[in-house]
Amino acid sequence: MGKVHAQNQPCATDEMYRKYKVQYPEIALYEAALNKEIAERLKVNTLPGKFFKNTSSSDTAWFDIPVVVHIIHDYNDEYLPDDSAYHLINTLNRIYSLSYDTSGVIAPFKKYVGKAFIRFHLATRDPLGNPTTGITRHYTYLTYGGDDQAKFDQWSPSNYYNIWFENKIGAGVANGEVLAYSVFPSQAAAYPYSDGVIGGYQFINFENTIPHETGHYFNLLHTWNSSGQDCGRACGDDDVDDTPPTKGHPSICPLYDTVCANNYFKVYPSLVNGADSLVDYPDTTNVQNIMDYSSCTLMFTAGQVARMRAALESNTGNRDNLWTSSNLTITGALAPRPDLPPVADFSVQNYVGTTSATSAVRYFQCTGKNFFFRNQSWGDTITGLEWTFSNGANVPSSTSMTPVSVNFSTPGWVRVKLAATGNGTGTTSITKDSAVYVADPTGMNPIGYYQEFSPSGDLNKWPVFNYYKNNFHWEVVNNNGYYDKNCIRYTAFDTRSFPSTAIGSPKGDFDDFYTPAFDLSTMATGNCNLNFMYSGATRTSSSLYMTDTLEIDYSTNCANTWNVLKKLTKAQLSNQGSSSIEFAPLAQSEWSLQSIDIPASVRGSAVFFRFRYKPGGEDIYGLPTGNDFYMDRINISNQPLGLNTLASNNNSIALVPNPTSGAAYIVINEAGNTVANIVVTDITGKVVYTTHHQLNGNTSKIEIPGNSIAAKGMYLVQVTTDTQNHTEKLVVY
Repeated sequence: MGKVHAQNQPCATDEMYRKYKVQYPEIALYEAALNKEIAERLKVNTLPGKFFKNTSSSDTAWFDIPVVVHIIHDYNDEYLPDDSAYHLINTLNRIYSLSYDTSGVIAPFKKYVGKAFIRFHLATRDPLGNPTTGITRHYTYLTYGGDDQAKFDQWSPSNYYNIWFENKIGAGVANGEVLAYSVFPSQAAAYPYSDGVIGGYQFINFENTIPHETGHYFNLLHTWNSSGQDCGRACGDDDVDDTPPTKGHPSICPLYDTVCANNYFKVYPSLVNGADSLVDYPDTTNVQNIMDYSSCTLMFTAGQVARMRAALESNTGNRDNLWTSSNLTITGALAPRPDLPPVADFSVQNYVGTTSATSAVRYFQCTGKNFFFRNQSWGDTITGLEWTFSNGANVPSSTSMTPVSVNFSTPGWVRVKLAATGNGTGTTSITKDSAVYVADPTGMNPIGYYQEFSPSGDLNKWPVFNYYKNNFHWEVVNNNGYYDKNCIRYTAFDTRSFPSTAIGSPKGDFDDFYTPAFDLSTMATGNCNLNFMYSGATRTSSSLYMTDTLEIDYSTNCANTWNVLKKLTKAQLSNQGSSSIEFAPLAQSEWSLQSIDIPASVRGSAVFFRFRYKPGGEDIYGLPTGNDFYMDRINISNQPLGLNTLASNNNSIALVPNPTSGAAYIVINEAGNTVANIVVTDITGKVVYTTHHQLNGNTSKIEIPGNSIAAKGMYLVQVTTDTQNHTEKLVVY
């Protein structure tokens, strides 16, 4: 499996197989049928150690297998170069055609070394018949442990052997790091949507990791499999006679191990002359077997080869279609690799050169701050690049082959174009109209400012990022606002249905929107609150699975670093409880106030805020848990905490809380000495409460008693002073 590692379970195939057998019990039926079929094919004669298939095909006939390699990435180290995939194919071919050195195999097993006669070829035709290098790339957060949910772009598993690589396997194994896992043919027969092998990117060519998983793909078991235990725990077998029983060897290599295999032999009934035949197999385990975890794996046995070839001749999991002449033609597996033009691509990075920063990639920065753009084109050797940038870039164009550092003088979204020229194959280009956002660092006065998300407002100063271009994202909507119809929504409701639920879980995603810079220096002392109205629901009734999070961050250094101001979870987001259908607020009573104190240490002359939503995933049954979340009337105020978000556009009068289930309060900012007259009427015009209050130039808080507005419904609150006359709606629920 590879050289010394500190993990107990580098391969998660068994664990994932057990999981799927619980979800899909029919897998056990396919498994039993396949085992019976293989047993018939692996009947032996009286010659010791010789295995023959009971078929008409030759043991030396080649099986050619079309392969597609999928790179699941976030433009980090897991963004493997094409050469890694080419090297992987070469490695598989060396091992499965036995064109590598097995001289180190210990004497008892030399005569049992098996040659599989299996060859692997990167496909040259994709499922639509287009030319391809047999390599795909998909940009997604699911590279970080998404596993089966990260298996994007699966090509028909009956035509291609799919191999994926992600940043890190996250199969939920408690002990140590997982390198990779595979799908057995019986699992593929019941649930083909995950068929193939997935591995951590760093193990694409690490010793025999992928050859080991490929053995599982061809129905080989771990050599200790029947023990039902992890490697190294208990003696077990693998239904192959010439691999003696073993406990397995986690990252160690005792070449001779007789604990489970002392005096190991098999008696076979003769198929020729009626006499039974005894085969005295080695009295030591096959520590060097590729299906072990030892640090010295070198070989398959002849029995394992026969088992793999039998699986390839079975229609279970469609393994028998992979190598047919018609499929080899469809996939172009035997054709020369086409010389294709490059696929132009680039990423925004948080560093240039070899010095990696620890902060996240910056897509939002102020004018004059550097963004770093890195060429990520692939599919051919790149011989030339041409970059062009908008927004007053200090480098409007460049032909640099190294990462480009650019700052911009004009605020707004930046358009970036990259043209990549291949080695005699032509030029392709990519344009991203919203590659990054350049912010104005000048702080605006927040007093009296409300973001209502109106199309006629200043939404261009509030950039919204859907980093991974998926269905879970922030968006401004015009049918569900608090006062009017406008607000911003995070769409967390998962509309996928089977079988599309096999990939693309929202778990691990995050999306942001940003405010403009606010000048809070005039609020250095006293109250200073970030306020907004919100309405949301969840899709699960279990608090355990309410995992959506809204993280509100701030930056006082022009988005160079961010600090957490507040995190909202569970009921703080789901004020409307659970709903099995997609949620939308239909009345003001379904909105609640969130008011967050801004510490004095944060109140600088240019403060940005970032709203980052992290959707949850699925519950234990695989059912989605998230629902939509709405925000409106974002503002910053110096009123007492929680007493200002519902202020009118006049901003000198506030009515809170609204909606209410009890008393309500009128907050009045009045500069002069005057009397405020308060009249509260119900929806029919009946006066239910009146009062007069002497104002003295300070902020006044006037109570509307709960017993005056005890009936649920809509009320009108009229406030009259010497300088203004204002009416506000009050909702009681």
